[in-house]
Amino acid sequence: MADGAFFLGSSFRLHRPRGAFCHAGWCQQCRTTLGDGRIVLACQTSERPVRIRRPLRRLIGRLAERMPPWFYEQHLLAPRFLRQFYLERLRHLSAAPALPAALAPGAGDWRERRCEVLVVGGGLAGLDVAAAQHAAGKAVMLVEVEEVLGGRARFQLAQSVRLAQSMMRTATLPRLLSTLCVGLYEDARQALLVGPDGPTLVVFDELIVATGAYDRLPSFTGNDLPGIIGLRAFERLAASRVIPRGWRVGVFADADGANAAIATSHPLAWIASSGDLPAIDVSCFARTTLVVAEGRKQITAVRFEPGGSQACDLLVVGFSQPTYELQMQAGQRATLAGSPPIVLPVGEVGILLRVVGDAAGEPPRAMREATRSAPEAFLCLCEDVRRRDADAAIRDGFADVELLKRRTGAGTGPCQGKLCHGEMLACLVAAGQPIALPTVRPLVRPVALSRFAAADHG
Repeated sequence: MADGAFFLGSSFRLHRPRGAFCHAGWCQQCRTTLGDGRIVLACQTSERPVRIRRPLRRLIGRLAERMPPWFYEQHLLAPRFLRQFYLERLRHLSAAPALPAALAPGAGDWRERRCEVLVVGGGLAGLDVAAAQHAAGKAVMLVEVEEVLGGRARFQLAQSVRLAQSMMRTATLPRLLSTLCVGLYEDARQALLVGPDGPTLVVFDELIVATGAYDRLPSFTGNDLPGIIGLRAFERLAASRVIPRGWRVGVFADADGANAAIATSHPLAWIASSGDLPAIDVSCFARTTLVVAEGRKQITAVRFEPGGSQACDLLVVGFSQPTYELQMQAGQRATLAGSPPIVLPVGEVGILLRVVGDAAGEPPRAMREATRSAPEAFLCLCEDVRRRDADAAIRDGFADVELLKRRTGAGTGPCQGKLCHGEMLACLVAAGQPIALPTVRPLVRPVALSRFAAADHG
């Protein structure tokens, strides 16, 4: 951002420019290579990545944009003895990063622990419920994927007093920081954690999910351009004071999102919404639909109906997707609600399960169509699958979420469906098909195999 550029890498199939969207490790769009060959998320490292540009492969990518993701099935799978050769050439032409020469060695030990209440997520909701359970005499373990507790509240000035109080109430609680709950096992009665000291298997009586929500990227033409970020990402960046003050920052959100963007105190060029907006001293475009993001290598403007074209150097999209991975692994089923649509888990499960805070989720409130879904809009950024590809696959009979995933590749990328599950289900619903997610298995985020390489003294 200091260089005035968002480009961090290229998309897998079409070599389109890619930048960070969520800035929190959820979307996996900023995967990049360091000088020593390690593949990391740019938003999670302070080291400068090696920005690789391949103009010839981008030209090939432009040609590939005219073909569906499954074009090779009819052209490169016969004769059979050449199949592996073809697929290796395809991978070479893709933007898949080269694997590092050596993996980092594992550290720590495999451990097993037990607790009455396992609280996954150390934001405000997680801290408050952990404090309440501890006060009730329960043996509580608190797990947080980031290095510090507080979650989104760390970047919201209005929550600073409440956060300080919650931190004081939980100061003596057992907690594991920089630790990811990768999933549930043994009929969802055990959780596998991976942290700096090695893997830990936790047996619990009650699971409380306080994993929050992540930024939701709706479907509209140009939605893959670098320079489009989520509201939560904007709060992080504004708190870090890394966004140049002279940039034209535009916000597309509901009234709550608009207030949250204003609360960062970063200058805004304009705010737009599909519903009503509060009376604020910023150029406002209420009851409008986001139609297209414009720009070549990064965003330069957006077009609304009504509202016309509005210039911006950074577009903040204020929609959220509540986390659902652990709930689905515990046995809940999916439903779809809101505009743009989000996935919400529903139903009873066989364990003591509570979901609190933003993870509990509510359908987004919208007065009208928020974004204009067009055939050119990207449904899956990881695998370069457009809305038109999904619609074509459904017309060809791949009218089930598992079949759609296998046919197009949507949902199989490193974000593991976090950016595209809602859009996939929306396509199926529009075609009159029932709502169901692909099987949500551990791991909830990509994890290096070396993180599991630890000593086992049992």
